[in-house]
Amino acid sequence: MSNYIQNIREGDHLSFEIVFKLWHRKVYAYFFKKTASANQAEELTQLAFIKLWRFKHTLSEDFPLDVQLFKIAKTTLLDYFKKIANENRNLQIYHLELMENSAAESKLYEAKQELEVVLKCLPPTRKEVFVLNRLHGYSYKEIAEKLSISPRTVEKHISLATKQLNGQAYTPYLIFLLGFLIK
Repeated sequence: MSNYIQNIREGDHLSFEIVFKLWHRKVYAYFFKKTASANQAEELTQLAFIKLWRFKHTLSEDFPLDVQLFKIAKTTLLDYFKKIANENRNLQIYHLELMENSAAESKLYEAKQELEVVLKCLPPTRKEVFVLNRLHGYSYKEIAEKLSISPRTVEKHISLATKQLNGQAYTPYLIFLLGFLIK
């Protein structure tokens, strides 16, 4: 076998092919035993032999070729299991983020619905002024310019809307929540 090691180190394809034919079945059986998947075992077997060829310059005549080949197979298998574990971890993180986003969107939707019900009791102009100020952050001056009314009128609408909505149980909480979530 040491002749094969020396020949493979020198890049002899025929020696590599002979080693492949001699050891393919045993390496495949090793992978099949560890993965219980014929397709995965075949893929890992191919990968182990590719690594054997790619790192042929590291082969040593101090150790039998089968020992070195199975060391490559073992590291290939460990890399495969690490990859699977990493993919599973990433999938769990993605699933968790998806669930959190879904819950946040659901809460935002519910809060918007509740606020819409509460705001329906306001006259249209007062509602528009209130929404522009409290939910969109417009200043009194900006609202006055946008709606072509005086800043004093804007102030009066905000004051009346606040008084009217204070009678509603969750209104301050909803306004705060929506203002925070929308930004």
